[in-house]
Amino acid sequence: MASSLISPEASALLDQTALSEQQFGLRPADEGGMRTRMRYLFLSVLLGCGPAVTAPPEPMTPGVVFVSRGDPFLPGPLEVVQRDLKEGELGAPKPVRLTAPITKGTYPVVQFQHGFLSDRRGYDEILSHLASHGFVVVAPQMYRADGVPLGKEGAPDEARAARRVAEWAHLNAATIMGSAADPRPIGVAGHSRGGKVTWWLTAQEKYVTRGVVGVDPVDGKGGPLLSAQPESVTGPLDSAPPSLVIGMEKGGSCAPEGDNFQHFFDRTTPPTTLLVVKGQGHADMLDADTTSGGLCFEGPNRAETRRVTGGAMAAFFRWRLQDDQTARSFLESDLLTTLEVTRASR
Repeated sequence: MASSLISPEASALLDQTALSEQQFGLRPADEGGMRTRMRYLFLSVLLGCGPAVTAPPEPMTPGVVFVSRGDPFLPGPLEVVQRDLKEGELGAPKPVRLTAPITKGTYPVVQFQHGFLSDRRGYDEILSHLASHGFVVVAPQMYRADGVPLGKEGAPDEARAARRVAEWAHLNAATIMGSAADPRPIGVAGHSRGGKVTWWLTAQEKYVTRGVVGVDPVDGKGGPLLSAQPESVTGPLDSAPPSLVIGMEKGGSCAPEGDNFQHFFDRTTPPTTLLVVKGQGHADMLDADTTSGGLCFEGPNRAETRRVTGGAMAAFFRWRLQDDQTARSFLESDLLTTLEVTRASR
């Protein structure tokens, strides 16, 4: 029975290594199939095909929450590392990309929802920037990013799935990355329909967060390829966490008027800030090698749009999750950027 743990091909590969049982410290007549198990474990390391670890590690005890310093629009003081988990791996409800500081510490968690039909990996630059300021950033893949609009779950179902990810992430993401999580509620953010999902998560699912960011969020139809869906924000919210809305002036059909950033800002309770980047399109904050495939207007300065988006997110979450009151001032003053950015707040 024990011999079925490895295939003939795997056994042959082990023989090719010319490693003897003596090197593993095993006797030729080792009882209970121990030799076979050790051969299997060796091959697991050699081939990277060992049994999947499904249980998350025990959470680490939190300490003093890290607080970043300096200009949030510049790279933060911490180097970061990424890790991808498959659905079910370490308990992850969805495939996720984790981005976190290499330095061990206690960090707040931020969950970022990708846009419709988008790949979570297309936001690496802005999310790595955010993590460098002392955050564990969780980017789930809510469905396959195959460019096919059919067969994708609706925004309400996506929000319910996002809640499951958030509940898992708050307990496990920081520990998986070698640090401890701030035990207080997390922050959430999202781009395009992902912004809609974050508002649905807080307004309809009543998931408690300490701050919400919408990156050119879209409600209603959610873009040119979607059929009508329920609005996440149907009127003024009675109670909502502080929010930041980052809008792109040239949203076009990807973020139509009436469903775009203004729709969210007008219905969100104070304190809330709206930044509108003039002349830039709906997907211009995505990584340089990621585009909307011609569906959305593309502005002339995508690199600076990424810098402004990542910096504004870092400033907001430093204020809300790290209790850094100086960071809020960066959102209340003119931004040092070559782009024209208008600001409104209440």
